[in-house]
Amino acid sequence: MSTKVGILFPGQGAQYVGMEKELVTNFPWTRLVYEEASEAIKTNLFKLCQDGPSSDLRLTQNGQPSILTTSYAWFQVLRRELDFVPDAGAGHSLGEYTALLAAGAMELSEAVRLVRERGERMQTAVPVGAGKMAAVIGLADDLVQKLCEKATEGDSIVVPVNFNAPGQVVIAGHTAAVERAEAISKAKNPPELAARKIIALDVSAPFHSPLMAPVVESFGPALDAISWQTPRFGIVFNVDAKFRTEPDIPVLLKQQVDHPVRWVASMRTLLNAGIETFVEPGPSNVLAGLMKRIDRNAKMIGVESLEGISELEALLKEKR
Repeated sequence: MSTKVGILFPGQGAQYVGMEKELVTNFPWTRLVYEEASEAIKTNLFKLCQDGPSSDLRLTQNGQPSILTTSYAWFQVLRRELDFVPDAGAGHSLGEYTALLAAGAMELSEAVRLVRERGERMQTAVPVGAGKMAAVIGLADDLVQKLCEKATEGDSIVVPVNFNAPGQVVIAGHTAAVERAEAISKAKNPPELAARKIIALDVSAPFHSPLMAPVVESFGPALDAISWQTPRFGIVFNVDAKFRTEPDIPVLLKQQVDHPVRWVASMRTLLNAGIETFVEPGPSNVLAGLMKRIDRNAKMIGVESLEGISELEALLKEKR
């Protein structure tokens, strides 16, 4: 059997209080993964995942290292229990760092320090209340682009930033511009720009928009300081949806900060490369939901429980 298996890592928003329970209950040694990550940033990530509160876990500088550590711990379970090595991988925004970590491009301590600093810098790049994000549902990509262009006035901008699934695009920018886009769509003026719904997102900064440009310069030195290693498996990167086996990692991660996440195109790159099954280790199985809208024929295995591990084990036995 020649089934190729890819691995996908979730981004911010996948976190929830208690997301470590199934992992550590069944594989107590994974507590050491949390301890190593916690020591690197002087924050008790295990306690944060276990007890929250959710308001603290939702903060970018906390949520990002917590999701990365939990996803990586599940990946380590797959490696130890099943000797699993994916044929290719990708990660949604923050998840791209987890993919690089899983591929051996950096160490866990380096990864959690990077995403903590990234989260802090992205959080403070725009004053609270000055930026906003919203999900546009039921509108084609080109019409979302037109909606943003119509809502942009002078220096008050809004742009598409996450192409998550067909008919599901996240926009971001200045608060006033995002709200103008909402108003234009709601007023159905013009009619073709009327979305089925627009949902304001519970985030405090316009991630992946041009408003994040200052972060590129301030965060760049931290990326350049890592002794990057060649990934053990190829990765499709958010910024251009291209598959790379020997990537210029700092350049791509700098571009990712203020460029859109091209998730649909990234998934199609993997599908076109012959990936038939995708494994999603980590909380919430968010990416499985997106994949259903991208390609219903793709098989998704969510790994945040023993059931997911058993399903992958059965698949790998067939593959061998």
